[in-house]
Amino acid sequence: MCKFLLSNGCSFLTKRKGINNHTGVLLSDHYDCKHISLASAGKGNDRLVVTTKLFFYENPERIKDTFVLVGWTNPARIDYINNYREDWSHSKTWGESWFSLKTKKEEENPAQDPIWNTYKQVHNYANLIARMFRQILEMQDFFENLEIKYCMYHALDAIPHNIKIKLEKLELLREKINKNRFYRLGEKSHASFICANKPKFVVSKRDLHPSDEGHAAWQKKIKTFIEKNNLI
Repeated sequence: MCKFLLSNGCSFLTKRKGINNHTGVLLSDHYDCKHISLASAGKGNDRLVVTTKLFFYENPERIKDTFVLVGWTNPARIDYINNYREDWSHSKTWGESWFSLKTKKEEENPAQDPIWNTYKQVHNYANLIARMFRQILEMQDFFENLEIKYCMYHALDAIPHNIKIKLEKLELLREKINKNRFYRLGEKSHASFICANKPKFVVSKRDLHPSDEGHAAWQKKIKTFIEKNNLI
């Protein structure tokens, strides 16, 4: 049994105002593990991959006793590191703060998801699928090469639910993803699950993040999947 449970993803794996727990914390409590949180609200999958790798490179002793929970967010979120500091010319010190690109529309109306609006203009949803598969496989290879125990799932949908993509060569990438460690790949996300069970599982009509009940119900599904596949 692992001593630590590390969770990484977006706001669906962070504590928020009025919400006491999330899926990572609930699973840590259930398995009596110390919880390590690397998740960050509004950020994307590139940050997730890099920060997870950095954690284990900086803490190699955690490789053998840490279980990792990954909640993949929307693959269209573009992460970047802004290492500029106003005093850099004096201190010669550079930081590493993660940000995600935002469109003007998102800044004006945060309730809208600007990423999909951008992709609607070019009808390039297949690029999101390719990007997501690459991110997942990069993280999967890292875990399996180091024999780190893990479980993945979709925190947010990769593409809008009403869009269907016919996979051709991309199906070869999908086939390489370990389905025994990925809960319902390409199917139900945490976001779609709670939105299908409104209003109890969401914070409010305007805030479609999970409520405490929404986290608890999802945690039960992930726990069942973990134990069914002997992942921890």
